Amino acid sequence: MSKPIKLLMLTHNYPRFSGDYAGVFLSLLARKLNLFNIEPIILAPHAPDLKEYEEMNGVKIYRFRYAEDAKEIIAYQGNMHKLVLGSVSGIFQFKHFLNAFEKNALEIIEKENIDIIAGHWLVPAGLVMKSLAKKTKLPMILSSHGTDIRLMRKYFSVLYKYLKNFCLTLKSWTVVSSFLQQGVLQMDSRLNSVLEVLAMPHDESIFYKDENITRDENLIVAVTRFTDQKRVDKLVQAFALASEQNDALKLQIYGAGQLQEDIEALIQKLGLTNKISIHPPLPQDDLRRVYNQASIVILNSYEEGFGLALSESMLCGAAVIGTDSGGITDIIEHEKTGLLVPIDNPEKLSDAILRLSQNDELRKNLATAGHTFATSTYQSEPLAKRYADIIKDALK
Repeated sequence: MSKPIKLLMLTHNYPRFSGDYAGVFLSLLARKLNLFNIEPIILAPHAPDLKEYEEMNGVKIYRFRYAEDAKEIIAYQGNMHKLVLGSVSGIFQFKHFLNAFEKNALEIIEKENIDIIAGHWLVPAGLVMKSLAKKTKLPMILSSHGTDIRLMRKYFSVLYKYLKNFCLTLKSWTVVSSFLQQGVLQMDSRLNSVLEVLAMPHDESIFYKDENITRDENLIVAVTRFTDQKRVDKLVQAFALASEQNDALKLQIYGAGQLQEDIEALIQKLGLTNKISIHPPLPQDDLRRVYNQASIVILNSYEEGFGLALSESMLCGAAVIGTDSGGITDIIEHEKTGLLVPIDNPEKLSDAILRLSQNDELRKNLATAGHTFATSTYQSEPLAKRYADIIKDALK
């Protein structure tokens, strides 16, 4: 076998410890690429209590320092754009972050004899790659997973004007849903030749139907974040309506975020504290248990880039409900692999909950069809192989 292709993966989001959910799909992708004679080397931001270099699951990970421990808060919080745009000091801190990112990337390129660069998320990785392109002739590919394109369409169209000449030099740009593909093409139709929809691989060794776990026909689960995009308030309102007709229903919400206190207040106001419980985010092994216990899993999100909670729960055999918005429509085919409801419509979401909770045959049929679809669509090795082929094609 020829020597492995050395791939430098630039990301602001990568697991920091065993069981961490931050960018966990990138960790799986990196591990799987080794099967196809590609050696991934990760460059990600440092965070307090982390090592600056280590190997996890056979993958080299470099973490760049960009501030003192207490001030390394730009990454891993899920609110990078708000931190950066919230103050003048935030903008300066982000510039220092980008400079450190680029400096460390150049050092690793030389040290590891890198063959190709792959960035994940247009911001910040794309910004770093644009600068690197002036200093290295290495081919570059980019992957977008949702937030970067959604925010760019809403706030940062001027940013694409800054990046467009660089983007047109990319060998490939993968996006995880057709919704994101359309969003990119709306910014620049010339990118059609390099764009490809490619979902991130799912870990079927973790997410599967576990016959040792009993499914609770009255349990509804939401794995989400407490942000405006996720519309958790609408989910709570829908559940309140549904529970008026089916008193046995209960809702477990797993997540964190800036609107959690507002959601807790809403639950209390509606008198649902004995029916709705909020839990912190879970590691993947525990998520499998929750998905296998759930009868229904809901993602009530606006313009979701993909909808990982839905595809993971489908692999675990749960019936799913999602909004007719964003990348969710790539995962759910209405009335065939799950149910789609209009965005911001608690009444329609309540109707969908009641349909599935009161019709065992429909719920089981949709769950079975969803499991079949997810198993055939999101297997890790075929998706990693396609990504590996993109890398190899970029080197030709």
